[in-house]
Amino acid sequence: MKPDVLVVESDLTAFAVTDRRLHDRFHLVWAPSWEAAFTALTRHDFDAVVVRADDEPGLAFISKVASEFSKVPVVAIAPWEVQGDRACVCGAKEWVSAPINYPRLGAVLDFVSVEARRERDGEDVGARRMVEAPT
Repeated sequence: MKPDVLVVESDLTAFAVTDRRLHDRFHLVWAPSWEAAFTALTRHDFDAVVVRADDEPGLAFISKVASEFSKVPVVAIAPWEVQGDRACVCGAKEWVSAPINYPRLGAVLDFVSVEARRERDGEDVGARRMVEAPT
């Protein structure tokens, strides 16, 4: 089952590009506004949230999600390192620079979604499928 990722993006074209690049690994859900994102978060258990952190409203959204939905990791898209660091101070688990490097974003989403699921479930997700190498 693919991880469910909420993408907060006002531009449908930008969301469509992200969906096209990541749809093989993730089930992306579009939220065109902060309000739509909060509604979606109250109705569904997402494995991660992706949001732009290029302005104060984006950072405020990250802070609110981190406090109200603490088990859902936020991945920030930031145009500068200082904004990425500010996003992490506000509660983002990780950040990826803009313009988006989609392989990097996919790797970060893999990491944060597996880690969040492990914390929620209280076990090592995927560890049951691992087999120790013979010695």
